[in-house]
Amino acid sequence: MDTARFWNRLTTKVLPNLHWLPESRLRVCRCCGRLSLIVSLSEGEERRLCVRCRANLRYEMLADVIRELYPDLHDKEVLELDPRSPLRRMLSGAGAYHRSYYAAADIPGSQRPDGARCEDITRLTFPDGSLDLIVSSDVLEHVPDLEAAFRETARVLRRGGSHLFTVPPRQATRRRASIEDGRIVMYEEPEYHSDPLDPKGILAFWDLGDDLPERFSTRELRIGRMRGPIGRDKRVVWRAEKR
Repeated sequence: MDTARFWNRLTTKVLPNLHWLPESRLRVCRCCGRLSLIVSLSEGEERRLCVRCRANLRYEMLADVIRELYPDLHDKEVLELDPRSPLRRMLSGAGAYHRSYYAAADIPGSQRPDGARCEDITRLTFPDGSLDLIVSSDVLEHVPDLEAAFRETARVLRRGGSHLFTVPPRQATRRRASIEDGRIVMYEEPEYHSDPLDPKGILAFWDLGDDLPERFSTRELRIGRMRGPIGRDKRVVWRAEKR
């Protein structure tokens, strides 16, 4: 991390929230499975982090569901839409584990020096029916064409395969923005979320609520709640299952 980004994070996110430190706890992290200090830097669970793997509640919930559905990953092919996820330790035990990032300027399917590959969830480079599991955490709300993302999910998953995902909880689904003729059209006040690849943050194109299954399930893909709501932030793990 460069000096400017480190200083910005220190002054805007860490120092103003030090008063939450007494809420920190020593316990076993359900993501990395190790005894760890869970450092509290917020009232909610989003910034209560394992000092070993950086997992917060949503990653621990994903880890629980992955262990439940896939107790043995050694013969599974997995794609994670995150190159530096806290789940990396767990998912690296899969038969094939692909870490991905998205950059419009990079060639789809190409790899960075760290092994992460460039993938667009609306136009994946994987063959039909080639993946057993896709994992994403707070990614899909940033995809302008979410219908295309779920079509690709259905295309690349094997029958019975899953896309396990989290999104920031909202009461109802609505489109916040779209891209028309190459430009962003806003329907709501712009909302930006933190992004490790862009210090300016990343625009949210969707609010996704409890009506998500009714809105996006298809003949090929069944979407449902796997875990939650849990915690102050009412976090949920969703499953999009290939029928």
